[in-house]
Amino acid sequence: MKDDARGTARVTTERATGRVGFARATDLLPSFEAGSKSTAAAKAGAYLDQYAAAFGARRGELKQTGVTADAYGWTVDYAQSYRGVEVFGSQIRAQVDKQGDLTAVSGYAAPSLDLAVTPALDEATAKAKAVKLVKAGPTGVDPDMPASFTDGAEAASAKLMIYRLGSTRGVNGKAVLAWVVEVSNAKTVRETVILDAATGKPVNRWSMIAHALDRELYEAFLDDNGTPDDESDDTVGGLDEPVWTEGDAFPGTLDQDQQNEVQGTGEAYWMFRNTFGRDSYDGLGSKMITVNNDPTIACPNANWNGATTNYCSGVTSDDTVAHEWAHAYTEYTSGLVYQWQSGAMNEAYSDIWGETVDILNDRFNEGDDGTRTAGLCSQYTRGAVGVRINAPAGIAGDCDSVPASFGPVFTKAGVTTDLIVGTDPADPDGPTPTDGCSPFTNAAQIAGKFVYVDRGTCPFSTKTQHAVDAGATGIVVGNNSPTGALVSMSGDADIYGVMVDQASGTKIKSATSTVNITVKDIDEADKDTSGRWLSGEDDPAFGGAIRDMWSPTCYGDPGKVSDAEYYCEFSDSGGVHSNSGVVNHAYALLVDGGTYNGVTVPAIGLDKAANLFWRTQTAYLGQTSDFADLADGLAASCVDLTGQPINKVTLGQSATGGSAATPEAADPITTDDCAAVTAVAQATELRVEPVQCNFQPMLDKATPSLCGADFKTEVTYAEDFEDGLAGWTQDEELAFPEGSGLDWTADDSAPGDHAGSVAYGPAPSAGKCTGAAGDISSRNGLISPAITIAEGSKSMLSFDHYVATEIDFDGANVKVSVGGGEFSIVPTAAYVFNAPGRTLETAAGDNTNPMAGQAAFTGTDGNEPGGSWGTSIIDLTKIPGAVPGASVKFRFDIGRDGCGGLDGWYVDNVTVTNCIAKPAGTITATHVPEPSAYGKASKLSVSVAGEAPTGTVTVAEGSKQIANATLAAGKATVNLPKTLSAGTHRLTISYSGDDNNVASTTTKAIKVAKATSKTRASVTPKRVRAGKAVRVKALVNVANSVKPTGKVVVTLKGKRVGSATVNSKGRVTITVKRLKAGRHTLVVTYGGNGNISASKDRVTVRVVRR
Repeated sequence: MKDDARGTARVTTERATGRVGFARATDLLPSFEAGSKSTAAAKAGAYLDQYAAAFGARRGELKQTGVTADAYGWTVDYAQSYRGVEVFGSQIRAQVDKQGDLTAVSGYAAPSLDLAVTPALDEATAKAKAVKLVKAGPTGVDPDMPASFTDGAEAASAKLMIYRLGSTRGVNGKAVLAWVVEVSNAKTVRETVILDAATGKPVNRWSMIAHALDRELYEAFLDDNGTPDDESDDTVGGLDEPVWTEGDAFPGTLDQDQQNEVQGTGEAYWMFRNTFGRDSYDGLGSKMITVNNDPTIACPNANWNGATTNYCSGVTSDDTVAHEWAHAYTEYTSGLVYQWQSGAMNEAYSDIWGETVDILNDRFNEGDDGTRTAGLCSQYTRGAVGVRINAPAGIAGDCDSVPASFGPVFTKAGVTTDLIVGTDPADPDGPTPTDGCSPFTNAAQIAGKFVYVDRGTCPFSTKTQHAVDAGATGIVVGNNSPTGALVSMSGDADIYGVMVDQASGTKIKSATSTVNITVKDIDEADKDTSGRWLSGEDDPAFGGAIRDMWSPTCYGDPGKVSDAEYYCEFSDSGGVHSNSGVVNHAYALLVDGGTYNGVTVPAIGLDKAANLFWRTQTAYLGQTSDFADLADGLAASCVDLTGQPINKVTLGQSATGGSAATPEAADPITTDDCAAVTAVAQATELRVEPVQCNFQPMLDKATPSLCGADFKTEVTYAEDFEDGLAGWTQDEELAFPEGSGLDWTADDSAPGDHAGSVAYGPAPSAGKCTGAAGDISSRNGLISPAITIAEGSKSMLSFDHYVATEIDFDGANVKVSVGGGEFSIVPTAAYVFNAPGRTLETAAGDNTNPMAGQAAFTGTDGNEPGGSWGTSIIDLTKIPGAVPGASVKFRFDIGRDGCGGLDGWYVDNVTVTNCIAKPAGTITATHVPEPSAYGKASKLSVSVAGEAPTGTVTVAEGSKQIANATLAAGKATVNLPKTLSAGTHRLTISYSGDDNNVASTTTKAIKVAKATSKTRASVTPKRVRAGKAVRVKALVNVANSVKPTGKVVVTLKGKRVGSATVNSKGRVTITVKRLKAGRHTLVVTYGGNGNISASKDRVTVRVVRR
C-alpha cells in the first residue's frame, strides 16, 4: 500500500477492527489516471479491488453507492454487503482531486464476516418488538415523563443488516444479523433499535432526536378536546396551518420566540448555502419546517426529530436554532451515529455551526464577544452557590447545593429570604404532600418568599410553574436520594432556583418555626468578561449557557481526551453531550489560537476553520467515525484545500435572517495552517485513546496466596477433571415445561491456551426465545461430592475459570449446600478474590434465565469478544454453618435465557484448602568461641525450634547481611567472617520460615577480641662511641596471619628518641642519635590498632667516650 503511493503515505488504524481506517498520500494509486467522474470512480474501484482487505472487506464486498462532485474533485462512496445484506455503519470514502490524484481512502468495514443471513425473526415481529421497547422506556428520556410521551410511536422503517457489536463504541465485537428499526412518532420520539434477527434481543439502541430557502413555522398547543381531565383524547393542535410561511410579512403577529426561530432558520440556511453551496439540509432544497411549543417536548428543550426542528419558548436564541438545524445537516452528510465518540462529534458539529452563526450575526450579542483568556471561565457561566440555613438554630448550617439552569444568577452578595415548605394535595399528579406536582394549598404563605419542594414524580418545570403561580421568588428542591447526584434543574422561569441534598431537605421539612436561608455565589475564581464560545447563553429558559466551547471544563466537560471529565459510562448515549467538549474545544482553539496542554496552536481564523470542518464532515466522516478519524479528516482536508479557493463564512442580511449573498474569497489555506491543524489535534488529544475508560479483564490475574505467609496449607479436596466429571452429579432447572437445558461436559479443548481437561457449562448462541420447544431458558448445575471441612484456622475454596457469556442474560455462579440443606448462592462478601461482578437482568426485564436477578459472572473481558482464565477464592468461614466437621457440597451453576448466547463457563482445578496457623520458629544461637579473635573465623551455632523447620538462617548487623546458612534437622552453623572488627557486635538472626513454621528473628551480642602481637628488636652496633648513631630494628608479628599496621616507638627512660611505621612485613628500622656515654636500655614498643594488641621489646647499647 505504501510502496504503491506517490509521496509520503500515512496510514492509521480503525479502533473497532484493527484494520486500516484512513490512508492518504499525494496519490495512493499513481499508476491509474483519472480526470472525470467516471474515471475517478474507476480509479477508486481499482484501488479497493487491490486493498479492500486492508480495510476489512473481502474482495467484492464493497459496492459503490455514489460519486459526488465538488469544487475540489470527486468523493466516491462504498458500502459493504455480505451475501447481499448491507453491513450497518460501513462506509468507505475515496477522494480523487481535480488533478486525478487519489489523495485519501477512509472508513469502516467489518472484517472476517461468517454468519447466516436468513433471519429467524420476521420484519413485522421485529417492528413490533422495537415499538414495544421504545414505548416501555424511550432512550434518554426522564423516567418521570408521562406515558403519553410515546403516543403515536410506530416503526417508520426496518432494514435487515449485519451489525457488528461494539462498532459504535469503537471496540471489537461479534457480527450478528440484525433488524435496524427506526421508531418514531414524528414529535417526541425518534429512536434506532437494533434487534438480533435470530433472537429478537436488543443489541443496541439510541435516540436519533438530536437535541433555496423554504420555511414554515407552526405554533403547536395541547388540544384536550374539551375534556381537560381526560388525557386519553389529548392531541397536538396547530399543526394543520402554519403561522408563518416563506414570503409572509415579518414580523407580522409573531411573538419574539417565533421571530427568533424564523431568523435562526434563515441564518443557518444561508450560512451553508452562501459559504458551502449546500441547498438546505439534504442538499436538495427541502422545506425547513419549525414547530414552536410542541406540548410533547419536555421544556425547556429543542430538538431535530428527522422532519422538523422543535423549540420551547425561551429556547430560541440564534446559536440554539442553528444548532438544531445543524443536526439535520449532519444526518444528511456524515450521518454520525448519536452514540459514543461519533455522537459526541454529532453534538459538537451542531455547537460549532450554531456558534459560528452566533459569532457572525448581530443578534443576541449584548455582551463582550472578544477572544477569550486561556484557562478562565466566562462571567456568563453560572458558578458554584452556597446555601446556608440561618434559622432556626437547631438546623442551622450549610447545605450541598447546585444552582438551577433558569432564573437570575446568584451574586456574591446573595439572597437572604424565608423559606416555606410548599404543601399540595397527595393526588395522582404527585403522591406526597410536598412534591410540588399540584398547585400549592399554602400559596398565601409562599408569596414573596422561596418555596421548598421534594424532587421526583413530575418534571422540574411543573414544580417551578406552581412556585411562580404562588408568587414565590425562588424555589428550593430537595434531592430524593441520599447519594444521588444533585443536578442543575431545567425550567423556564424568572425566579431563583437551587437544589439541595436530601439530608438538608429533611431538616427543612422538620423545622417547627420559620426557616431562613442565604444563597450566594461562592465561586472565587477569576472570570472572563467575554461570552464568546458559549452555547445557549442567550436562551432565557436555560438561564445561561449550557456549554463552553473555549473552556469545556467550566461546565464539567472535557477539553481534551485525557481530562478527568471525559465521560466513560453508557448513559447519555456514551457521553455525547459531555465529550463533545473535546471537539468543540478543537474548533475554538483552531479559530482563535492559544497554548493548551503544552501545545501552541496558531490561530487560523473562522473562515479557514469552518471550511476545514465542513470539508471533513462531507468528505471524510461516516456513521461510526471517532475522534481519530476526525483528526485524520481534518489533516486530509487541509491538504485538499491548500491553495484552493475558499469562501468567507457568509450569512447575508435580511429581516428574516440571512440572505443570498456572494461571499468574499477567504485567504487561501497554507501549509502553516495545516501545521496548526496538526497542533490542535495534539493539544486536544484527538488521536489519544481514553485510557481512563479501559475495560479490564473480568478476572484479575494477580492471584494472592490462599492462606497467607503465616499459615500452612493442607489440600483436603482437589479436582482437576482429568478423568472427566467422575464423582460429580448434575441437576437442571427449566423455565418452561417444553424447554430444555444444556448439560455440563468434560472438555479438553478449552480456550485461552489452557491445557488438559476441564468442566464446561455451555451457554452458546442457540435456542429459541419462544417459551416452547427449543427454548433453552434453564439452569444447569454441576455438583461436587460431599466435602468435610477440616480442623484449622479457615478453609478456602479456589477454582480456575474462564467466562464468556451473553452479558446480563446468561451467567454463572457458585452455590453451596451445608449439611445436606438447600443450595444457596455464595454471597459476594465471601469471595476474597475475583467475586462475581454484575447482577443478571431480572425477570421484570424480560430475562427468562432461572438465575435472573442473581449475582453472577457474566459477559466477557472488557473490549474483547471472549474471556481469559483467572482464579476465584472463597473464604468458607464466611458461609453460615461451614465450620470444621461440617459436610458441604458446591454447585457450579450456569444459567441462560431462551436463545442467543456466546460460549459458556469453563471450570478447572477446584480445590478446598485448609489453612493451619504455623508455629513460630524459636531461634537460639551460640557464638563459638566467645569471644573470638580478630583475624580468625568464628561461627554461630543456630537452632530453630518448631515443626521440623527447614529453610534458611540469615545473620545481619544493621542493614548489612553478614552470612547465611541452610537449616538441617533444625540446626545450622553460620560461619562468621574473620574480618569482624574487634569489639561487641549486636547481630540480628532471621529465620526464613517454611510451609510449617512462621518466620522469626532474634538478636545476639557477640565479642571479638583484638589479635595478639609480638615485637622483637635488635640494635647495631651494640657498642658505639659518643656522637655516633645506632640503628634499632624491629619485627612485629601478629597472630592469625594478620598484617600489622601502625608505628613502632623507641623510648629511653620514658622519653621518645625515635619512631617509624612498620612496612607490609612488619619490619621497621629506626635511627637513634646523640646518645650520651654510658649503658642504655631502649624500649621498642609497637602501639597496635583497633584490631591488634600492643607489644614491646628491649635492647641495650653501650656508648663510650671518644
